[in-house]
This record gives sequence, C-alpha cells and structure tokens, in this order.
Amino acid sequence: MSTYYWGFWYALIFLSRVPGPYLKRIDQEVQQAAMWFYPIVGAILGLLLVTLVYLCFQYNSQAPLFLVAALVLALWVYFTGAMHLDGVADTADAWVGGLGNHQRTLEIMKDPRVGSMGVAAMAVVLLVKLAAIVALIEQAHSNIWPLLGGLLLIPMMARAGIIGLMATTSYVRKQGMVSDTQSAATKSKVIVMTVSLALLALPMLQEKALLVLLVWLAVLAGYRAALKKRLGGYTGDTLGAAVEIQEAVLLAAFVL
Repeated sequence: MSTYYWGFWYALIFLSRVPGPYLKRIDQEVQQAAMWFYPIVGAILGLLLVTLVYLCFQYNSQAPLFLVAALVLALWVYFTGAMHLDGVADTADAWVGGLGNHQRTLEIMKDPRVGSMGVAAMAVVLLVKLAAIVALIEQAHSNIWPLLGGLLLIPMMARAGIIGLMATTSYVRKQGMVSDTQSAATKSKVIVMTVSLALLALPMLQEKALLVLLVWLAVLAGYRAALKKRLGGYTGDTLGAAVEIQEAVLLAAFVL
C-alpha cells in the first residue's frame, strides 16, 4: 500500500473517531503525507453533518430547528472525540493561569485538570456554534448552499488553517504529538490548500465568500501573532483550539 493510502487513514483516525483499518505503517513519512488529508477529514465531517440534517427532516419535516442543531453539534463533538475542545480548555486555562510566563503557561497546558476558564471557553465556543447551526438550518429551507458552506466547507478551512500555523510558526516543545509532522507543513502546501478552498468558497459561500475568506485570514494572523508573543510558537493544544476558534468565528461571520 502507498504512503498516501496510509496517510489518509492516519489523518482520519488521528483527527476523528471514525474507525479505520489497522495502521501497518505509522512512520514519519506517513504522518507527513497525512497532512494533505486534514481538509478531507473536515469534508467527511461536513458530509456527516449535512446528512444528519437531511435525515432529521426526512423523518419529520416539522422537526424543531433547535433540536436538530443540537444533534448536529453533538455529532460534531463526537466525530472529533472532543479533542479540539480539550485544546480550547487547556489553552484558555494556560493563557489565564500562566500570567504571561512562558514556562508556566506550557506547564498548565500539560495539566489534565480543567479549570473555570477552560469550562467557560468551551461553553462559549459551543454556544456560538449551536446558534450558527440553527441559523444555517433555518436558511436551508429556501437555499441549501448556506448549509453546505457552513457545515462542509468551514470544517475543511479550519483544518487547513492549522497547517498554515504550523508552516509559519515554530513548535515550542522538544517532543510532542505533532513534532514529527512539523517539516511537512510547507508554505507550498498551504498555498495549494488555500487556493483550492477559495475556489470552493465562491459557489458554496456565494456573496459572503470574500468576507469569510478575509475573516479566516485575519483570525489566523491574529492567533499566530498571539502565539508568537505569548509562547514563541505553537503546541498541540493550541492547534486544537485553533480548529474550534476558526469554526466558531467563521460560522458566526457567515450567518450574521
């Protein structure tokens, strides 16, 4: 089997709870090839979310929007195993508890316990996403494209975004979950993914395509600047938080 075959399955198993085959290869080459499939994992998530909305309204055309949105959000969290939400909690706790100290911030991120700031940050992210999903489902009754753009394209953008962070920012730990893939996050890869997603955004996000793309770049630039100032780079937790932050902000920008 080729490196990219195992790379796809590695990406899917690493970034989601979707079961896959036994990974006969998990070497550095496979982990680096897997990076090409990060946005594809987002697309698979999106397809599952859109399918769930369709099935709910096939079962009951008058299904409560809020309940359908809650089910979609539950599937969203389950798909990732709450891994990115854990990054939000750890990053929020460390950002506040670290009191501006680089080493203290990194130490708090390693603590498995979740503090009050972590809980609050997760709650805010989930509430924003839930409200945005309700709005997308409401709009889908007259136009399916907003639903596809919000639930399919935005998860792809969020996962491509962390590759951009990796390509332009240093990894601050000596060894960790993403240290073996750092060298694969190249600027050429980022350009290919960005251009591809921008082309997809034109039909899927329609008149809001440019706005969402600009917000996406602004969020990534701002988040990168904050990481550089506070930590000197990124960690696995901050990448997980980046996925959730991008999804929440882009969904809000899209539906407002």
